[in-house]
Amino acid sequence: MRQQPQFMDHILCLLTSSVSESLLRPLLRYVDRAPVGTTFGDVLQPANPKYRVGEVVEVTFVGANPKNSAENRTHQTFLTVEKYEATSATWQIMHNDASWETRFYWHKGLLGHSNATIQWHIPDTAQPGTYRIRYFGHNRKQNSPKPAVILSFESTPSTFDVVTTW
Repeated sequence: MRQQPQFMDHILCLLTSSVSESLLRPLLRYVDRAPVGTTFGDVLQPANPKYRVGEVVEVTFVGANPKNSAENRTHQTFLTVEKYEATSATWQIMHNDASWETRFYWHKGLLGHSNATIQWHIPDTAQPGTYRIRYFGHNRKQNSPKPAVILSFESTPSTFDVVTTW
């Protein structure tokens, strides 16, 4: 006789948890939030002013869940490494997130806060000059009861120089 109530308790528990999960699922969808006083793409850790070939440039930004970018293809990459060409006064893309020399790390925090760290392992073939790292992303914003909106952002922090010798 005791096994039947236990069985019923398990069934009731499963029904309750699946109903709760289906009701809570829309509420549990990730929403991105920038810390107070910041916006998405703000630089938290800038690049140093100068690097040598073989060193690693690292920049950390106020980030957003990269999954948002997969759902909205405004940008085709999370990052670019660009070199300034003085003769044409333009920035030329040298690397992106598909390059072996670059790394993109997403650090999920609490309450929708997150950071994105971009690294560029400067190859031996890099030419001396002025460079910058750009970050592209999308943040999910939701003001209940309205549906979520995905907004694009980009960040272009300060430049740095790559030199062959000090």
